[in-house]
Amino acid sequence: MNLLNRTIRTACRGIPSAFLLVIVSVAVRAQFKETPPAPYPPAVARQKIRTMIESGDPDNGQQAAETLSGLLVWYRDIVDDELIAAWKGDHRAKLPALMPLYADSRVASAIVEFSWREQRASTFNLTYAPMLGDLMARYPNAADPFIRDLAGPVTGGGQMPDLSPSEADAVCRILLDMPDTGDWKKMALQVLPHYRSAAQSLLVQDLRGNDKEKSYRAQVWLAELSLNVPGVTSEEDDQHRKPIPRTSAAAGSGPIGNQMPTDTLPGRPHIVEQPSAPFTSSDAPYSAPGSGTLKCSGDPVPPDGQYVFPGMPLGNLQIDLDGKPWDARLAPGKGGTQDLILINRSSSAQKRCIVRWRVVP
Repeated sequence: MNLLNRTIRTACRGIPSAFLLVIVSVAVRAQFKETPPAPYPPAVARQKIRTMIESGDPDNGQQAAETLSGLLVWYRDIVDDELIAAWKGDHRAKLPALMPLYADSRVASAIVEFSWREQRASTFNLTYAPMLGDLMARYPNAADPFIRDLAGPVTGGGQMPDLSPSEADAVCRILLDMPDTGDWKKMALQVLPHYRSAAQSLLVQDLRGNDKEKSYRAQVWLAELSLNVPGVTSEEDDQHRKPIPRTSAAAGSGPIGNQMPTDTLPGRPHIVEQPSAPFTSSDAPYSAPGSGTLKCSGDPVPPDGQYVFPGMPLGNLQIDLDGKPWDARLAPGKGGTQDLILINRSSSAQKRCIVRWRVVP
C-alpha cells in the first residue's frame, strides 16, 4: 500500500487536491476486489449446507461440491459446524469423500477427538482409518489425543489402550500409512508391537496385494518390526543362507559381475549389475516377487567373510544395505536365478544385516 501511495503521489503532482481523492479511491477499488453480500441469511444457509452434506447424491455430487465450495467465503463456520454434526450423527458414511475438500483444523480436531475418545467402537475401523489418518497428517494438532493415549504408555510404562480387533486394525492402518515425518515413524515402531497380530495381518495383505509400492513398504515394515512371514524371512529360508568363508570356491573363483567399490557410502541404495553368464535352457523360470527384504542369520560373518542369499531373480538389483559395511556382487545361481553375495568389509565380525532389494531395469 505504501508503494501504491508513493506511485500515486508521483503521478499526481500538480493535480488539484480536489481530484486526488477520486484517483486514490479508483486505484484502491482496482487493487482489492470487494466481497459481495452473503446470498442467504445464516439460518437459510445452514439448512442448505446441511442438505448438501447429508444428501450425498452421486448424480449431482459435482454440482453440490462446487456450490458448497462457493459458500465457504461467507459460511466457513457453518460448514464446519455441519460437517462435525454430520460426523457425530447418522450421516458419517458420506463424509470421507468431503473431508479432503472442506475439512480444516477445527473440523479435523473435533472429528478425531470424537472418534478416538467418544465413539471408538463405531468410528475407529478400517472403513474410516484412511480419512482419520489423512486428517491427522494434514493437521498435526488433531492427532494430539491419539498420540497421547498411545505414545504416553509406551514412554511412561502405563497401560496401553484395550482395543477391539477392528479398533486395533484401524490404529495399525493409520500408523503404517502415515508419512515418515516428525516422530510418527518412531511412535509406530513403539506402538505396533503391542498390536502385533493386527499389524502383521495388514502387512501380509499389503505384501500380497497388487500395489507394488505398498508391497515394498510392507516388506520394510516386516523387517523393522522383526515379523516373520512365510515367503519373506522364514526360518526355512534362513537355513539355506549360511556364511561362506573367504577361502571357499565361490570366493576363490574370482569376481563375477560388477562388485560395488569399497568406498561407497553406506546406508544408500545401490545398483548391483547382473553378471553376464549363460543359463541352461532346462532352468525353470523365476516366478517369485521382484522385491523383498532379506535378513542374515547364523554365526557372525568374519572380516572379509561372505554371506550368500541364493535364489534371487535375474536382472540388476537395487539394494539398501541398512548402513552396514558390506560390499555386494551377483553370481549365477540355480534354476534361472542368481546369488546375492555380501562381503564383510569391516575390521570386525558382523552379526546382523538387513538387505532391502528390488529388480531395476
